Amino acid sequence: MNEVRLGQSIDFMRNSDTLHFQIISSFMSEALSQLSESPEAAVNRVLVSLRELHIQSAEERTDEERIAEGMSSQIIGETTQRALQALIEVEAAKLRTQEDAEGWDAARCTQEIAAMRQRLTADIFKEHWFESTLSKADHPIHAATYGTSMFRYDLRMLMTENPSPERIDEFAWIMLDANGLRSFKDCTSHDETTHYLQGVVRILVNEESPTRKKLAALGIRAIPMATGGDEFVLYLRGKKPITQQIIDDTVISLQTEISENKELQSMLNFDDEGVLKQYAMPSSAERKKFDKMDPADRTERLRTIRATLPDAFTPSFAGGGALMRDGMLKAIERDELDLKGDDETFHTLREKIVQATIELAELRQKKNKEAGLKKLEVEDPKTFEFRLRNGESRKLHAQKMALVREIEEFRRRVELLMQEGLAGEELLRNTLNEAS
Repeated sequence: MNEVRLGQSIDFMRNSDTLHFQIISSFMSEALSQLSESPEAAVNRVLVSLRELHIQSAEERTDEERIAEGMSSQIIGETTQRALQALIEVEAAKLRTQEDAEGWDAARCTQEIAAMRQRLTADIFKEHWFESTLSKADHPIHAATYGTSMFRYDLRMLMTENPSPERIDEFAWIMLDANGLRSFKDCTSHDETTHYLQGVVRILVNEESPTRKKLAALGIRAIPMATGGDEFVLYLRGKKPITQQIIDDTVISLQTEISENKELQSMLNFDDEGVLKQYAMPSSAERKKFDKMDPADRTERLRTIRATLPDAFTPSFAGGGALMRDGMLKAIERDELDLKGDDETFHTLREKIVQATIELAELRQKKNKEAGLKKLEVEDPKTFEFRLRNGESRKLHAQKMALVREIEEFRRRVELLMQEGLAGEELLRNTLNEAS
């Protein structure tokens, strides 16, 4: 029976999460209606500006120098930076020796050295960005700043290729946020909550998982990251344009993998006496009082608590994502429909676009969370109450629902009285008519 209900719970969670995808197109409508030019023209204009500003910045320093400097200053300490530079010099010397032996032309040697520098820097970069507290030896996950740095890096490298407008759709950002994690922690402990999130990490970093394999088949590289707390991110970089449908399908696929994961489901047992006590008696004083109760009263108290909870724990995450194109349009809107000021640089323009894309993904994730919670309140009250932050929130919600019921009953009585009054008027009118 529990397995059937758990399946129903999972189906409901999946359906509620899809509410977000039905309203995605409305998010940009207000911004687009304010543009004095078409969205396509606005995107093309900003892309031209990016190219021009990139050319100007490249004249000051090479891309490789800027990238290496940016990575080093943000990620690795001075000692590692010096070691990296020494390694680059050693490898460059080897390439020059190979140039002499094989008769390379000067251009090829320069290209080989640049590629080597980029490769070694990227390797050091990756090694120093498994900094999340959720990382384990068998499932390391990057911190969020790794993804934002790669986003900036890939966008700069794209500008070296004089890209067509559709290529900006090769970039996308997805945000995921745990549902009901505070309640999970209330039922267990901080350590168990960390283990739960590490279980989620194992799903996200598994390149053989259904979601990651689908993305790989589409030529999309996915970089999962832990942003801190109960939030995760995926930076998507495609070899060809990514669609909003791909983003939405990816979110749903990840939600399904998480909700159906047996390990995560088993981490919270609502039939466990310890869980019930932690959930409904958060203070030690309450638990001590409970322990002094008569055994029959304790049993009845636990039964009452258990009746308020879902049949089984269903892991759940809200999600939302955005294409860089949408982020660019959001940045245009935020910058007073401009993004063409005289003081704009490649760095400032790129940062506005990257941050707007990330914020739009977060906004959509929050909308998804709100829509799912509203649906739960109506269709699955027990899961809804479990997801509320704490006992006080659940108490306030119970008071609210009691008030709602009182109002509904009052409205029903008023309507009944009105109907009786109308019926009385009709009866009086008919009586008078008969008398006349």
